[in-house]
Amino acid sequence: MRDSRYDKVFLYFKEEGHKYNDSNGNSYTSVTTLIHDNYVPKFNKKYWLHKKSKELGISEKQLEKQWQDITDEACARGTVTHNGLEDAIKEVSMFKKAIQYLTKIDDGRVVTVADIPYLNVKPLDIEEFKKATNNKYEEIYRVFNYYIDKGYTIYSEIGAFLIDYLISGTIDILCIRKQDFVILDWKTNRDGLQFQAGYFKKDKTCKPHQRTNEYVLKSEYMLPPLNYLPNCNGYHYTMQLSMYARMVELILGIPCVGLGLCHIASPFVKNKYGMPYRDEHNQYPIDPNGVEIPTWYRIGYRRKEADAVLADRLVKVRANKNNIQQKTLFDL
Repeated sequence: MRDSRYDKVFLYFKEEGHKYNDSNGNSYTSVTTLIHDNYVPKFNKKYWLHKKSKELGISEKQLEKQWQDITDEACARGTVTHNGLEDAIKEVSMFKKAIQYLTKIDDGRVVTVADIPYLNVKPLDIEEFKKATNNKYEEIYRVFNYYIDKGYTIYSEIGAFLIDYLISGTIDILCIRKQDFVILDWKTNRDGLQFQAGYFKKDKTCKPHQRTNEYVLKSEYMLPPLNYLPNCNGYHYTMQLSMYARMVELILGIPCVGLGLCHIASPFVKNKYGMPYRDEHNQYPIDPNGVEIPTWYRIGYRRKEADAVLADRLVKVRANKNNIQQKTLFDL
């Protein structure tokens, strides 16, 4: 029993401005943006630039550029890993061929979970997938094999959107069968996953300062209505996956029975604490002879919290519509 509105309303992506809109002209906010802008405490960039630039003996402008360089490198590295895995899945499952009729008819239309009943995607051939990914990810093959044996079809990088809430997102891996589904995700961040708020202590006797493996806990939480969840990347990702799961449930009418997150660790050069080494340019070099290491995490489905976020979002969407209607009446 899927939501029949998705037979008439579709999601579109415009490269200019990186915007998502539906076929009725409504603008959409991504799940990632929704969570980070509304429920994650703001990072005081000005304060930390001032503090850290003094510690390092460089200008705030120099430090800001170093931070941006680290972000740019991390995004580029993560994109290479994500694209390699996702493209391989799409090729060996005939996903690309299955969606050609959609992308040819509607320029910029996003293929979403609402299109799944109309797609002819074959079960993933693990041996072909191994070849396509150069046999680099034994742990990923093991998990995929498990779901294939259970009768799931695996989709990669498929969109989802909720018409009433004007939110959208892209699911890295959707394992789905007639009666239920599982969502999997990839992450490639430098410091791995933490499910407690805190930070890694730095060794300031080194120059540049090096991150140690000692994790210092902090009593810090996300913002209401999630203000009992620790403010850390593990719970930010948990809410991201939980929102995706709730979206699929509302669109297709089948339950989520599992969430998993695979952290793919890049082969950074290590410091004496076994942590990524920071060089004199404040960057984190990669070991050219190293290999990526995938580690799976079972993520608890926070359905209640996802519903709380949706309720919060609905209030704002309705308020915005009322403001627009009042403005229109005023202009008349």
